Amino acid sequence: MTRTYSLLSPRFALVTLAAAALVGLALAAALSTNEGARADGHATGGETLVVTPNEADFVPGTRSSRTAVWIYGSGFNPSQSVLVLIADQRGVATDVGALSGVDVVANDDGAFGFEWTFGRFTRTGVGGEGMQSVRAVDAGSFDELATAPLALCNLSGRAEDAEVPSHCSA
Repeated sequence: MTRTYSLLSPRFALVTLAAAALVGLALAAALSTNEGARADGHATGGETLVVTPNEADFVPGTRSSRTAVWIYGSGFNPSQSVLVLIADQRGVATDVGALSGVDVVANDDGAFGFEWTFGRFTRTGVGGEGMQSVRAVDAGSFDELATAPLALCNLSGRAEDAEVPSHCSA
């Protein structure tokens, strides 16, 4: 009768496999860089968006408004096309760059800026008083890159005894 001997027991094989997996994970973690925000090649990971003033007089239900805010962005890829969006009362994203007649494209330094006049955004059923997030998204992939807060407050059209919402300063 012939006997066969195995030099590799099942237990030893399992321990060796587990050790190799741990070494592989440790090596992958050591060699990786934090490229999560740049995975699609569109975002730098350092994009910022600023709306100034960040509280604006917004009288809902008016035909048109001359109130304006400035929207600035930086940290974008040079020549990157960006959509600057705000949600209307129905939750539909409105491109404020298009409303302003501006094709928002980052310059050679990765920055942009434009003035947004509310205009018809104040009409009934369109924009509303409240705390809003202005969002910058990549025009090609619609990946969200940066956000900025904007408080839309009825500063001039509110009755004297009316309660001021918590997001408004006066």
